[in-house]
Amino acid sequence: MPLEQMMTLKALRVRSGLTQEQVANMLNLSRSTIMRWEKDANDMPIKYMSQFAKIYNYSLDSIFFGDSIALNDKLKKGDA
Repeated sequence: MPLEQMMTLKALRVRSGLTQEQVANMLNLSRSTIMRWEKDANDMPIKYMSQFAKIYNYSLDSIFFGDSIALNDKLKKGDA
């Protein structure tokens, strides 16, 4: 996975105003798992991909298979 896409989860979390701990609690995971997936989502089980899309209100394709999302991009509501 290209570096730009690996940063997508962090960018969406930051722009959603959530901490890694909050996301971890929503998914019943450890904070270290969220931290690891924000760096490299290659080992993420598929079942969590759709959950991230719901939490961040962003389409699954855009998060995991689309263009990169920079930290300073604005969330586009309705793209989910």
